[in-house]
Amino acid sequence: METRRLTSELGLPGGIVRIEMDVPMGDVPMERLLPALQATADALVSHAAAQSVAEGKPVSCAAACGACCRQLVPIAPAEARQLAVLVEGLPEPRRAVVKERFAEALRRAGEAGLLPGLEAREASGGGTARETALAYFRLGIPCPFLESESCSIYEDRPIACREYLVTSPPANCAAPTRESIDTVHLPTRVWAAVAWEEEGSEDFAKATWLPLVLSLVWAAKNPRGQAPKPGPELLRSVYARFSRDRTREGKRG
Repeated sequence: METRRLTSELGLPGGIVRIEMDVPMGDVPMERLLPALQATADALVSHAAAQSVAEGKPVSCAAACGACCRQLVPIAPAEARQLAVLVEGLPEPRRAVVKERFAEALRRAGEAGLLPGLEAREASGGGTARETALAYFRLGIPCPFLESESCSIYEDRPIACREYLVTSPPANCAAPTRESIDTVHLPTRVWAAVAWEEEGSEDFAKATWLPLVLSLVWAAKNPRGQAPKPGPELLRSVYARFSRDRTREGKRG
């Protein structure tokens, strides 16, 4: 399928962010657009990190610091399907090891009584969802893709992972609280815009999230998403969610 290198410019506090990405021209599912959306997230994060440095708050994240890799990572449905494909493409015995880690994570979450909360796919940021995320973190379950405290699928890591940066001391990440963790503020969350678009709802509160640890099980039950659309049209639809998300943040703030 033909792809074209497209350039987008987003006007944000602190300047204009220029994003170059390869976009498929034909009808595609959201999964095929993920590389372009990952590039978008990377550009926004880079801009936000530079702004943070200018304010005297450098990013403290570093390689082999995997504390955040024990959090409950929210992903969009398309990302779950893509991760399932990625895992199936791993060579043995690596594939079996990763699958067993996913199963072990769900087993431990189940023993802690957290599976109902994980499977509910509640709206991101809600009170119950936040409580579930904190309870999951306390279990200390490492991400199935974590190797030697570093991400083994770094180039293909979920968008939410790309969007999480802190400026507070690394030691604080071992027991994060709102008071001890300072995150880099982003003008919008790309992963949430993708999930919101896939939900097809105009109400952000109805946009649901999927925990990374459920991705293999969920993708097996839901192998297909929304009907394919032309790549540029789908990209514009996701980008349109950015401005609505920023408006929502402004009203909430």
